[in-house]
Amino acid sequence: MSQIQLDKGLLAVYHKTLFTTSASYDVLFKQDNSMNDENLGDYCQILSAKSSISGQDGGVATSLLLSGVQKGLFEVVIVVQRTEGYHAKAVATSNIFEIIQARGTKYLRVPILGLLNDLVAKGKRKIAIVGSPCQVQAARKIQQKMLTAYPDLQLAIVGLFCFEAFDHEKLKDALQKQIGRDLDKVEKTQIHKGKFIVTFEGKESYIKVHDLYAAQENGCSLCKDLTNKFADISVGSVGSPAGYSTVIVRSEIGQKLLDGVDLVKGEVNKDEIIKLALIKTCRAADTLAAIG
Repeated sequence: MSQIQLDKGLLAVYHKTLFTTSASYDVLFKQDNSMNDENLGDYCQILSAKSSISGQDGGVATSLLLSGVQKGLFEVVIVVQRTEGYHAKAVATSNIFEIIQARGTKYLRVPILGLLNDLVAKGKRKIAIVGSPCQVQAARKIQQKMLTAYPDLQLAIVGLFCFEAFDHEKLKDALQKQIGRDLDKVEKTQIHKGKFIVTFEGKESYIKVHDLYAAQENGCSLCKDLTNKFADISVGSVGSPAGYSTVIVRSEIGQKLLDGVDLVKGEVNKDEIIKLALIKTCRAADTLAAIG
């Protein structure tokens, strides 16, 4: 089998774009109990959960990273930390405080793969990454290319659900004009049920996500992956009640990260996830058709 059709015939995800062979894909994602959904990808478990850590939605992504560090599943983690204002940068750390400090989604495109190359060059072989679908796909490509020279290289990837990322200056301008909020001064941002929600001085206000189209990063409308299908474990808010995260376990590494983490678990609404996944897939197909 040379390809896996993941998205209802609209756009195929080919193994050769991310993996050297279909066998290398199967080693990561084909478990004895794995299931395939054309919209969700391969997975062995899906649940709604929240942790004791205050973070984005249920704080699950941060808890998974702390779990991995404590279990010795990786030596170092690449996370994105907020810096001055709403700007953000990628950092490599194994420090618990810095991992916790990085909690919360930043809806910006932040380069992380240069750090991956640097870490491998410095001799690191067990590396965790938190990233969006486009970042994860690129990381998998790098992983496949490096395996010949570094057969002991192991990546543990926590993938975030993503519909789009935004340009900082365009997003800042849109929020200021439409709801009178300074992006660089907000305490928290969150996308939930079609709303871009900002918290300032403890009070929430929002703008509809479709009104932020002009602030969207180039290329996002071509992406068809909502749930981060090539991560070891995917985390997002879609399909879960407020305060909870949807968690999709895809690989043995993902299961090891989840095992033993103290979580309050609930039911997930798969139909809600699939609905948004199809919208993103159709948007990508329409954009590609418009290009010609």
